[in-house]
Amino acid sequence: MTRQEIEALWKDPRNRKWGIFYCCKQDPRVIVHKHIKWTGWTLNAAHPRAIPVTVGLIALVGVPVFLVTAASASTEVQLLTVGICILVVCLICAYLSSRTE
Repeated sequence: MTRQEIEALWKDPRNRKWGIFYCCKQDPRVIVHKHIKWTGWTLNAAHPRAIPVTVGLIALVGVPVFLVTAASASTEVQLLTVGICILVVCLICAYLSSRTE
């Protein structure tokens, strides 16, 4: 699919359920921009990999934070860990939402 075709699918209001959930089987992306792009990303609920990607992203934040907290690290280290995890998730979401494969 070309970027124009994917953009047309994303803009089509019939691919949004209740105005907030994006569900489009033709769209190859698992993560897409929200309807207002600068507000973040959302899942393509119709994509078969939506649940594994969600679990992976939650684990990507949860596991390091749990390990640092369990090790009784200082507050600064805990905050730094959370910040890095959130940054990594944002970069992954930006990458996955820009793919056309």
